[in-house]
Amino acid sequence: MNTKTKSEELFEYKFEYHLDDDLGGAEKFYIAHTPREAMRAFKHTCHKNRLHAHDLKILCWNRWRGEWDKLKDFSISAKPNLN
Repeated sequence: MNTKTKSEELFEYKFEYHLDDDLGGAEKFYIAHTPREAMRAFKHTCHKNRLHAHDLKILCWNRWRGEWDKLKDFSISAKPNLN
């Protein structure tokens, strides 16, 4: 039996967001150990590609239920500093 510690376990995170004045939404997916690690990767992607994301939602794939669990929902007023 494989006994991985919780910190070694990888999770799939989905970032749903909008760019500038676009009406449609966009998604990015990351594999990470923690939501914080996934957020760092998302921030890096936004900075590297000069993306100005807003209305950000962070979800984590729950493999036992087969659905996405919402972790965070950043409204415009609580917009995280992505750059």
